[in-house]
Amino acid sequence: MHEDLFRREMLDARKQRWLGSIRLPVSRMGWPMAGLALAALIALLALLGFGRYTRSESASGQLIPRGGLLNVSAPAGGRIARSHVVEGQTVARGQTLLEISAELDSPALGAGVGQAVGAELALQRQRLLAERDAIERERDTDSLRQRIDDSQRRIDLADAQLRLRREQAAQAERLSRQVQPLRAAKLLSDVQWQQYETTRIDSLSRVQDAQRERLDAARELADARAALADLPRHLSERRGRIERELADIAQDDAHNEGRRRIAVLAPRAGRISGWALTEGQAIGAGQRLFSLLPEHAPLQAELWLPDRAIGLIAAGTPVTLRYPAFPYQTYGLQRGRVAQIARAPLSAQDIRERTGRPADAPAWRVLVDLDRQQVASHALQAQMRVDAELQLERRRLYEFLVLPGVLAPNASAPTTTQGDAP
Repeated sequence: MHEDLFRREMLDARKQRWLGSIRLPVSRMGWPMAGLALAALIALLALLGFGRYTRSESASGQLIPRGGLLNVSAPAGGRIARSHVVEGQTVARGQTLLEISAELDSPALGAGVGQAVGAELALQRQRLLAERDAIERERDTDSLRQRIDDSQRRIDLADAQLRLRREQAAQAERLSRQVQPLRAAKLLSDVQWQQYETTRIDSLSRVQDAQRERLDAARELADARAALADLPRHLSERRGRIERELADIAQDDAHNEGRRRIAVLAPRAGRISGWALTEGQAIGAGQRLFSLLPEHAPLQAELWLPDRAIGLIAAGTPVTLRYPAFPYQTYGLQRGRVAQIARAPLSAQDIRERTGRPADAPAWRVLVDLDRQQVASHALQAQMRVDAELQLERRRLYEFLVLPGVLAPNASAPTTTQGDAP
């Protein structure tokens, strides 16, 4: 019964008490290690809470002078006939830089087509100039005034002759009337009467001839006076026609010479860069020939950025620059700041035509002011290639863990725009 008052497990434990109790030993480094782990956890949380990370975007471009790099292209296809400048030469605005010949040779003509056309135009010009000189000589009115005087004298003579002829006709008429009674009395034969009548008719005919001659002289006088009065207008019309034809020939000659030889002029003052042309070299229309750099203009970095980065930069954004011509392992990294951002992107084709760089997507043009215009003791040169890192945004570390897509700018999440940037 005594055994029923206690559990069997307790009675068994009392029977084994003589074996002793179990104790687990505690290491001396336990508490220090626990404290170290706690400190590491606190440090990690502090790092995530207060630590910051700067996200950047890579870009590439080239150095250009402030004010722009002007690329000069060929206005037409042909061959380099003559060059007037060399690499690095300073030119003035409007100065002739080179001449392009687009002359086509023709075996049938034995010379160039343009040359043959020019020779024919020269002959036409000579004929017109000779005709114009003749017009100048016709401006002398002495011959017309002489004609007028001669015509007036002819009229005076015709008037005198007409008076004489009329008097003779009147006398013949009176004589005919006087002998008519004699004919009626048979005192005058028919033959004699016929002679009197012939004389009368002949005198009347001479009067008409004198009148006709007087009319001819009067008509010639009127024509001479009209020609004298109309001479200035007539000569002016002829001279105007010749001048128009000369102008047309000059225009055709200019077009012909323009097709034969084209002068490339400097669109602005500057220094020649990228000159690699030789006389006789064939070029195509629109082909880039060389560049014009403004004198004494500081250099800027011209970068091209994609859409995902353009919304997170602004004027003054720090930029880290690397020049392949000066390895950063030796010369270090260079610094700069964003100076200007384009208001709209350029198409891939425009970028290729503007810079000659491969491009397969639209990009934004960004200009960066350089902190220094030289690397060590070496001066920077225009059109040097430059690689850059632009600092887009600075966030706490836990934000990159919490916010999706922050560390993956190429992910499908929408890109943060400048207006939505925190």
